[in-house]
Amino acid sequence: MPFPPFSRRIPAPREPNALGRALAEAQASGRRVINLAESNPTRVGAALPAEKVLRALARTESLSYEPDPRGLPAARSAVASWYASRGTSVDPSDIFLAASTSEAYGWLFKLLADPGDSVLVPKPGYPLFEYLSGLEGVEAVPYPLEYRHPAGWSADLDSLEAALKSRRPKAVILIHPNNPTGSFVGRRERRRILDLCGEAGTAVIADEVFLPYPLEDPAEPSFARETEVPCFVLNGLSKLLGLPQMKLGWIVLAGPASYRADAAGRLEIIADTYLSTGAPILNAAGELLPLAAGFTEELRERLLSNLGCLREALEGEGSPYRVLRCSGGWTAVLELPRVLPEEDLALGLLREEGVFAHPGYFFDFPREAFLALSLLPRPEDFREGTGRLRAFLDRLLA
Repeated sequence: MPFPPFSRRIPAPREPNALGRALAEAQASGRRVINLAESNPTRVGAALPAEKVLRALARTESLSYEPDPRGLPAARSAVASWYASRGTSVDPSDIFLAASTSEAYGWLFKLLADPGDSVLVPKPGYPLFEYLSGLEGVEAVPYPLEYRHPAGWSADLDSLEAALKSRRPKAVILIHPNNPTGSFVGRRERRRILDLCGEAGTAVIADEVFLPYPLEDPAEPSFARETEVPCFVLNGLSKLLGLPQMKLGWIVLAGPASYRADAAGRLEIIADTYLSTGAPILNAAGELLPLAAGFTEELRERLLSNLGCLREALEGEGSPYRVLRCSGGWTAVLELPRVLPEEDLALGLLREEGVFAHPGYFFDFPREAFLALSLLPRPEDFREGTGRLRAFLDRLLA
């Protein structure tokens, strides 16, 4: 008897690659591994103090069920107040609360695209888009980011324009700043992208989860200020407060008022179908979000310290290594001579020095050799890890 086939939207489970297997083996053996790819703030002491979180969650209001497809009004007002504290006016009625930015992407793909349509995504970029778009039957089409030293990264606007004309995508995704390149969408670049999207009738999805973390350049304004081109702006507690486990993200609708109203009515149908955000975190938002300014500034100091440590360890006169410009975010990119394929490089680093790092191919860098390093680890671990990394690389080049 034949078994029913699975949806083509769901890829077959993948076996762990050699690097993943090596990491699992090292951890299972009890060997100490310095994880320079760690992006989970709860594992490295980069989250709000437990007592503040638990106090905010302990509210009797959470024992009542008050469903609202956009999220509880008080929670949306708290999000709007956070934007106001950063100089951006947002109407709470233009805010939709979701369990995460990942869920928010799924909602927006449902809202904007039919199966078989496409969206444009930056490359290098985070590999999650392959799954997020595929689950909605949408094709993720890459557009390239280019690096010019020392200015940094920017979108290849000619390629973006060509893709808008040939593919007629339903949305252009901007990661502001990008993960892993750490690049903001600069003002001139931003104006050109908005003009192109306006001409093509294409929406913008702006993911701003790392926006509060400028490092080597000042932060650029939020796309929540946009009034002419339809924009959907994403953020959440995962990066703002180091609380990915609390599961609260949001969408801000920006752009022309008539389009926002139409989009909101349709998005409300989608959100009402799921009602995924939980009452405890919704009721806690008003107490937690005012803590974001202090939290992000304190964490930013750690990120800057680790970035300085990385430059000190790997750069200098005559060094064959280069830390690319890191305008903002939680990740730094190291460029080095291609003495080994990136996976072999990462495997050797793990096996010989007990240091784990992501190879550039994980993020679709167009060539080798790069390592993407998280700036999130505790400074003492980061310093030790970068010292071991330098020793390993120097041995390879000796």
